[in-house]
Amino acid sequence: MLDPHSLNVWTHIAAGVLALLVGLGPLMSKKGGKLHRRAGAIFAFIGAVVLGTALVGNIFYDPPAPLVAATIAAGYQYLSSLRTLALRTHGPGWIDAGLAFAGLAGCAALLMSMGSGTKSWTPAIGYSTLGFVCAVALYDLSRHFWRNAWLKHARSLDHGLKMTGAYFAMMSAGVGNVLRDFQPWSQVGPSMLGVFVMIGFTIAYFSRRPSNQSLDPA
Repeated sequence: MLDPHSLNVWTHIAAGVLALLVGLGPLMSKKGGKLHRRAGAIFAFIGAVVLGTALVGNIFYDPPAPLVAATIAAGYQYLSSLRTLALRTHGPGWIDAGLAFAGLAGCAALLMSMGSGTKSWTPAIGYSTLGFVCAVALYDLSRHFWRNAWLKHARSLDHGLKMTGAYFAMMSAGVGNVLRDFQPWSQVGPSMLGVFVMIGFTIAYFSRRPSNQSLDPA
C-alpha cells in the first residue's frame, strides 16, 4: 500500500502525463471550436489535479527549487487564464489583483531562498523563470488601467497565451524530472519551445485578424 507521499507523487505523475496528452487538443485545434472547448475543459480539470498535487508536495514535503518554480509558473498562468475566461462582460477586479500580488509574493519568497543554485537551478534559470512570472503578474495588474481596451481587444488572446504557457511549464517540469542527467537543458528546452509557440500564435492571429475587428470571445 502506498504511503500518502508516494500516492500524491504517482497521482501527480499520472495526471501530468494525461494533461500533456489531452492538452494537445486545445493547443492544436481551432480556437473557439467544439474540440477546443471540450478538450480545453478536460485539460483544465486534469490540470487542477496536477497543480493541486504539486501544491501538496510543495507544502508538506521538501521539493527542489525548480519544481517549486514550475508550480508557480504553471499555477499562476493556469489560474489567470481561467479568470480571463470569466471576464467576458467586465474587466479584471479585486480577485485578479489579489492573484497577481500572490504570484509576485511567491516569486519573491522563492527568490530569497534560491541561494547560489544547483545544477538544475542555476541563477540564470532561477532569475529568468521568476522574472517571467513577475512580468505576467505585472501585466495583469496593468490591465486595471486599460480595462475597456483589454476587454475589447486582448481578452481571448490573453487566455490562450497563458494556458499555452501553463501547458509548457508542466512539460518543463515533467521533462526535467525524467531527463535529470540533461538538466538544466531538459527544463529550459520545453520552456523555450513554449515561448516560440506563443510568439507564433500571436503573429498568426494578428496576421489573420482585420485591423478593425476585436478579438473573438474565447
